[in-house]
Amino acid sequence: MVNRFLPLAFLATLVTVAAGQTVSPPTERVLHVFSNSDEPVSVKASENRVRAPMSVEDFTVLALRHNPTLAAAADRIRMARGRKLQAGRWPNPVVGYHGTEVGNLRSAGAQGGFISQRLILGGKLQLDQSIAGKEINEAHYRFHAQEQRILSDVQVRFYDALVAQRRALLAKELADIGDDTVAASKRLLDDEIGTENALLQAEIKADQSNNFLSNSENETVEAWRRLVVVVGLPSMPLSHLHGDLVGDLSPVLSWDDCYTRMLDGNPAILAARTRVDRARLTIQRARREPIPNVDLSVSIRHHDITGSEIANLQLGIPLPLFDKNRGNIRIAEAEWSAACNEVRRIELELQDRLAMSYRRYANARQQVERYGQRTLGRAKQSLDIVRNGYEAGKADYLTLLNAQETYVQVSLSYLSALREQHVAGAIIENQLLTGSLAPRRYH
Repeated sequence: MVNRFLPLAFLATLVTVAAGQTVSPPTERVLHVFSNSDEPVSVKASENRVRAPMSVEDFTVLALRHNPTLAAAADRIRMARGRKLQAGRWPNPVVGYHGTEVGNLRSAGAQGGFISQRLILGGKLQLDQSIAGKEINEAHYRFHAQEQRILSDVQVRFYDALVAQRRALLAKELADIGDDTVAASKRLLDDEIGTENALLQAEIKADQSNNFLSNSENETVEAWRRLVVVVGLPSMPLSHLHGDLVGDLSPVLSWDDCYTRMLDGNPAILAARTRVDRARLTIQRARREPIPNVDLSVSIRHHDITGSEIANLQLGIPLPLFDKNRGNIRIAEAEWSAACNEVRRIELELQDRLAMSYRRYANARQQVERYGQRTLGRAKQSLDIVRNGYEAGKADYLTLLNAQETYVQVSLSYLSALREQHVAGAIIENQLLTGSLAPRRYH
């Protein structure tokens, strides 16, 4: 019996051979699996809370609003701005009481107050602000990198979930074919036309098909859960997905296009280059650290013995005799060198990952073209031949079921190739930035 929810049914119902009725194969309706399909999805009853169909754009909007990593990246921009604001501040002045010669000639001596201020010289505060400004730029690049990771993850997981839902539909068709083959084999055995081994083989294939159906249903639920997790709404109830697996494919990407796309304005590379600029400024700052700051202190006191008002002026400048900040200068120079090497490492890592991603993309694109232009059409043509032979009484029912099974198997392979091309294409188009939920290291 065919599930009434399936858009791929071979007939309104599959009928028995004994009744003398014909069985129609899947044709254009199977192709509907690869384009837009608004049919409900049959999954386990506990998960079957179906809402209106949702597209990849719907999930993108939700993810940019609810994924906590993007909000955290925005918080880091505000943190960097706060550090820049703080970096340009002078130290606070010190105000206090000052008393000398207390008890001299049994007098109160000189009583008064003082104010002191440290003067930061050598342009060190300006350099501190420049360094903090580079941190703001880096935080902005990291924000955009995280944004692209989210977009990439949403697209990858959306098409994973969409393909899983469509695969479940095909798996149901395959399971129905297996069950019908078992029923037909039993009838042939009862009529002493078939063999017991043929029945056993049919039962084995039916068990395998039903296992595949169960696995496909579980994969559908898993893919949905992983999609809504990256969106940031893990309790979001199951919804059917709306998408065109064939029509949504991006234009053909050449290696040169992908290479340029990967390096041109990649926010991860730009963030690393900003760290190089910041490290260069840090070297300058470390070299200026030995330039002495000036401690200026002014006090005014009333001298009780003489009745005079006394003013004191004190100026202190540390002499850089022992500490010339050489250790910190070497640290800063090493950090600059490490930052330069990190830029190169990131570029090489991206090129290495691009080689693998482009191979996946190229393989999938070739398979999609072959399946779409030749293999699927040939499977349909073979099915039509068997169907016509069956209707003319020249082919038996089992042959027709086998042809239908082949057609569905080819459709499943086509579906997998479409999924692979969508996933690889999304990763490349988002400059190989993935893993939005993975912890990040910030320098």
